[in-house]
Amino acid sequence: MTYNFPSGFNTFDSSKAFSGGYGDFSSTSSLKSGGGFGSMIGPALGLASAGIGLISGIGQQRTAASIAQAQLAAQNAAFLEGRELNKGQLAGSLFNKLFDVGSGGDIAFGREKAGKEFLTGPYAERLMGLGSEEAKRARLAAISPESKERAQFENRLAIQRSLAEKRAQTDAMFGPISSSYRA
Repeated sequence: MTYNFPSGFNTFDSSKAFSGGYGDFSSTSSLKSGGGFGSMIGPALGLASAGIGLISGIGQQRTAASIAQAQLAAQNAAFLEGRELNKGQLAGSLFNKLFDVGSGGDIAFGREKAGKEFLTGPYAERLMGLGSEEAKRARLAAISPESKERAQFENRLAIQRSLAEKRAQTDAMFGPISSSYRA
């Protein structure tokens, strides 16, 4: 059988290849003779190849198994870590509840009591003192000459407004009226 390859390639004749027409293997005469060790090379190479394939397959299986075991170990470690974290959170929550009811409540009560005593004791006296100082300043400001002058000015201004309103009403009803009093 002859195979025709595209241009640029040599043709290959299978009848010459199997009959020994493509080269002289005189140094390997045992291959040509068909007897002895030469006839065992093919099956031996096949068996060796199968053995190597078997060994590499076993190696691949072992590698895959060790990867799977490592992944399972990592998942197990993550699970255990999460479980321990949940235990810690639960313990903290229980501690907070017990502390709030027990000694935490006592501490809070003591603080509230001390705060009330402070509000009724020294702080109340200070507030009362500040209040009396404020009242004293307000009294002094009410009797000062400046405040008296301001009050008189506001009174005069109020009288002038009142007179202007009344005059505007009478002027609107009767027209301008001359009076003896001029503001």
